Amino acid sequence: MDTAQTLSRTRTRKQIKRRRPSRWQKQVVLVGGFCFTMVSLLGIWFLFGTRTGEELREWAAGTLLTTQHDHWAVYTFLPEEKLEALRQEIKFPQVINSESTSTPNPVVLPAIPEAIPEPEKPRELIEIEEIYVDKGSYFFRGKLMYIHDPNRVRLLVTNRKDRGDLLDEFVAKTNALGIVNASGFHDPDGYGKGATAYGLVIQNGKILQSYNPRNGETALGITYEGKLVTGSYSAEELIQMGVRDAMSFRPQLIVGGKNLFADQPAKSWGIQPRTAVGQKEDGTIVFAVVDGRQPGHSIGASMNDMAELLAERGVVNAMAMDGGSSSMMLHNGEAITKTSSPYHRGRYLPNAWAVLPAEE
Repeated sequence: MDTAQTLSRTRTRKQIKRRRPSRWQKQVVLVGGFCFTMVSLLGIWFLFGTRTGEELREWAAGTLLTTQHDHWAVYTFLPEEKLEALRQEIKFPQVINSESTSTPNPVVLPAIPEAIPEPEKPRELIEIEEIYVDKGSYFFRGKLMYIHDPNRVRLLVTNRKDRGDLLDEFVAKTNALGIVNASGFHDPDGYGKGATAYGLVIQNGKILQSYNPRNGETALGITYEGKLVTGSYSAEELIQMGVRDAMSFRPQLIVGGKNLFADQPAKSWGIQPRTAVGQKEDGTIVFAVVDGRQPGHSIGASMNDMAELLAERGVVNAMAMDGGSSSMMLHNGEAITKTSSPYHRGRYLPNAWAVLPAEE
């Protein structure tokens, strides 16, 4: 091999190596982006908002408490009792079971009319809706994905031991048509490798994890009949209810058509990138991802925003997935949301909700 070829290969290896940011680069981007977001929010609110200074600090504290930098919340100078109240709201949100554990409720399909005047145009399996919401004091962008066959939605779980999978790696393994992140995971200082999910995990009717190491985690599952259930269930109870796939996170957003955040102060959970999964009355599964921490593109959304967004579109049961730099959506193998992760392919994840191709 001549010298030119050797130098060329060396440069290629260096270029490949540079594609993934180093640890300190990630820290700079994460902290810088977050600080810009907080400064932008506080600046806008102070100039144009009507909230008091203490309310602004509560917003900032709620945002910090839902990140890996929750220890910074003390620098909002809120009284300790208010900080503790915010911590408890986040750690122990209201939980309502969408279904009884005694008798599983079958999916109720809409009645077929006796006569149809004109044949309806068949719907695509997946439809995408662009989100742009301007709340006055902040704004956010994102995507909604409607999946009209709930039986095509499955939980994908990493089979790696050292780390989780990127969303595009899940897609490469399964040819998933659409995908969003799901469970949270141990993530010290933003460098978690996503190998193991928090909470219970069920895949294809098999319990992979039945424990729930974090108090306040809530289950979301989809039954073999395509019905979404959410609540405080054990893995064994979910199996008895006919659940095929399930995972844990929090909080619930909508249960039985009731918006659980309708009368709640938005500031307790702050403003962040968000992911949520829900179901409409007709069975349509809805994936929602809101971008955040990117001034000029999208600041992020509150939990109230997510619940309201989905309720307005007829979602009757919904729960938040992991947010922050994990929030991301792919459609046909391409990212259609803009991750706040310093790496454009997103984060390593323990699992993901995906729309799979039809079985042959």
